[in-house]
Amino acid sequence: MNRGEVICSVSMRYFVVRLRSALLFFALCVLVLLSLFLGNKATKTAFEALPPQLPLIILDAGHGGEDGGAVAPDGTNEKNLNLSLTLKLDALLRSLGFQTLLTRSDDTLSYPDKSLRMREKKVADLQARLALTKQNPNSILLSIHQNQFSDPRYDGAQIFYSGNHPQSAFLAECLQNAIVRDLQPDNTRQTKQSGAEIFLLNQAQIPAVMAECGFMSNPAELKKLKDESYQQQLAASIANGLLDYFNNRM
Repeated sequence: MNRGEVICSVSMRYFVVRLRSALLFFALCVLVLLSLFLGNKATKTAFEALPPQLPLIILDAGHGGEDGGAVAPDGTNEKNLNLSLTLKLDALLRSLGFQTLLTRSDDTLSYPDKSLRMREKKVADLQARLALTKQNPNSILLSIHQNQFSDPRYDGAQIFYSGNHPQSAFLAECLQNAIVRDLQPDNTRQTKQSGAEIFLLNQAQIPAVMAECGFMSNPAELKKLKDESYQQQLAASIANGLLDYFNNRM
């Protein structure tokens, strides 16, 4: 094979990969709409190749209740964006045949004693979320958050992963690549191993990642993060990344 044929072959393989990703992303978006109209009924026919015996996915909408998380310049609370996106992702994943478990499905924190101080409530809530990962050792954890920074120029999603399980880094790469490929082609951020500052990832012993889906401090990105249609697209990209993970994990 001469040099021209090699270049043509590589180009064709690249085109096929991009086309497959685009078609899968389109199919996921269609399934989002179907789940809205069909009331979350299972619609697996487009994904017969989905690997069998998929583990439970624990979806964690960060913050909640008295803990609003980051606050955007326009007053938007992170907790609300996290929950809205998580519920969309949950509906989409269940429509694909995944089993899911939510750490919260409404605007609440989980703690046993209402007399606790705010910091104690947050610690108790995180412990309750961590307990779900211990009760389901064959699951994976996907925590949804939003980013915030003093400089409003910064934007783009970034996936953090736990160092406690060898599959966490690969899961993070699949999610990051899917978001960049499907939704944020100019995003050059890299996945990053978390430290003790992210409690759930630091403590979880299952494959665990946290998706910082965008910067609330960037006005243009905040506008997109608040948009229902963009949230559906972001949920579809994350689902796409999960499919890549399950189809290619070692």
